[in-house]
Amino acid sequence: MGKSKIVVSDLHLGAGFGGQGNALEDFDSDDILAAFLDGLVTESESTALEMELLFAGDTFEFLQVPALDPSEPFLPTVRYPSERYRSSAEEPSRRKAELIVAGHPIFFTSLRAFLRPDPPRRTVTFIKGNHDVHLHWRAVQETIREALGAVDEWEGCLSFVERRVSREGIYVEHGNQYVGRLNRFPDFEEPHDPGSPDELYQPAGSRFVYEFFSEIEWTHYWVDGVKPMTALIWYCLALDFGLAVRALKTLLKALPAATRDGGIAPGGKEASPDMLGSLLEELEDEKHLRVVQRDNTLRDGFHRRVARVLRAYGGDKAASDSEEEEYELTGAWRNRALQRGMAEERSQRDGLAEMARLRHAQEQAQVVIFGHSHEPQSVPLGEGAAYINLGTWTWRRDFSGESYTAWRKLFRHPELYTRKRVHTYARVNYDVQGRPEAQLRELEVAEPPRAGGWQRLKGWLRGRR
Repeated sequence: MGKSKIVVSDLHLGAGFGGQGNALEDFDSDDILAAFLDGLVTESESTALEMELLFAGDTFEFLQVPALDPSEPFLPTVRYPSERYRSSAEEPSRRKAELIVAGHPIFFTSLRAFLRPDPPRRTVTFIKGNHDVHLHWRAVQETIREALGAVDEWEGCLSFVERRVSREGIYVEHGNQYVGRLNRFPDFEEPHDPGSPDELYQPAGSRFVYEFFSEIEWTHYWVDGVKPMTALIWYCLALDFGLAVRALKTLLKALPAATRDGGIAPGGKEASPDMLGSLLEELEDEKHLRVVQRDNTLRDGFHRRVARVLRAYGGDKAASDSEEEEYELTGAWRNRALQRGMAEERSQRDGLAEMARLRHAQEQAQVVIFGHSHEPQSVPLGEGAAYINLGTWTWRRDFSGESYTAWRKLFRHPELYTRKRVHTYARVNYDVQGRPEAQLRELEVAEPPRAGGWQRLKGWLRGRR
C-alpha cells in the first residue's frame, strides 16, 4: 500500500455567511474543497492509497471572528467593534471556533468524510499559524474534533501540531516566525502572553488585523489580499493617501508599548522613540497632512520618514533608499512608494526561500513547505529536494513589476481581480523506497460551484457515518 500527503495553507475560514453580508469572510471555496476531497477519497479507495491531509497554518481566521456571548447569535451584517475580536483566552476562542464550524458546514462535513481509521487510512493534521494560533487551546481542538467526529476509534485520525511537522522526509511549517517581525511570537510553541498568561500573545500584526482590517474591509473588502501589510501601506501611499494614513496610525499604535517607549524593534534594529513619536504626531496632524498631500517635495520627505520606521518592522531585506533605482522627477514619490512595496514583497519571498534551504540542511528534509506569504512558489534545492510555498485560497494577484496604472485599476475596480481564486496545494508522493517527491499543483475549476440542493444532500449523507 502506497501513501501520499496533500498540503494546503492560508484558507482563512471565518464566521461564514459571506454571501449574506459578512464582509470579513474571505473563504468562499467550501464546495470546491468538498469536490477536491471527494476526488481524493475516491482515489484512496480505488487504489488503497494511504493519505494525510495537512493544513499548514491560517486555516482559520480567528482574528476576524467575534467572541460572542453563548446566547448571542452571529449577525453577518453587523459591524462588531474591535474589542469583540480582541480576546484570545480559551473560552472566547472556543466560541469563535463554534462560529467557524457553524459558518462552514460543507467544509467540516467533507473533512469528516475524508477521515478513515482503517486501511487505506486517511488522516488530517492541523498546524497553527499566526491567524489561528488559537488552535493551541484544548477547548478549540475539542470543538473541531467533535465537528469532524474524530472521537473514539476515529480519534487518531486527527492531530494538532503546535508549530511544525518534520517526518517522513518532509518539513512543513506556516512560516510567520521567519519574515516580517510584525507577525513573530516570542515562543510559538507556548504562545501565552507573558503579561496575561490566560490570553495568547498577539503580535502587532494580529492587532492590526482586528483593529484595521476588521473595520476597513466593510468599505475596502479586498485590502487583506495584499501581503505583507508593510507592502500594503506603501501601495496605499502611492494610490490612496488617506487609507495609508489610517493604516499607519493603526500599526504604530499596535506596536507594544515597550517598543514605542524603549526604542528597539524586534530583531534589534533601532527605532528610536523620538522617531516613532514624531511620525505618530505627524499622522495625527490633519492640516499638515493636507499640505503634504499637495506638495510632491514634502510627500517624498514624508515617505522617507515612514521608510525609516517601517524598515525596523518589515522584511529583513527590504530596500533602503540607497538601493533604489533613480526615477525621473515627475511622479518620483509615487514610483518610490511602489518600489518600496515591491521590495517588501521580495523580502518576504526571499526570506522564506532562504529559511527553506536552512531547514533542508538542518532537518535532512527532501521537501520543505511553508505558507504565510500567500505567494505560491516551487524552488529546487538541489539533489532532488524542493521548497514549496502553498499560496492561498483567498484572492491574490501578483502585481510585482506592474505600473501605477495597474495598481490604480485594482483600487478603483477590485471586483475585476478578487473574483479569481487560485486553488494551489502540494502533493507529496512516495516511491517504493519511501522517498518523497513533491509538486505544487493548482486545481482546475471552471466555475465556482453553487451550494445547491445536491451538494447539501451529499453533505448530509457524508455526516451519516
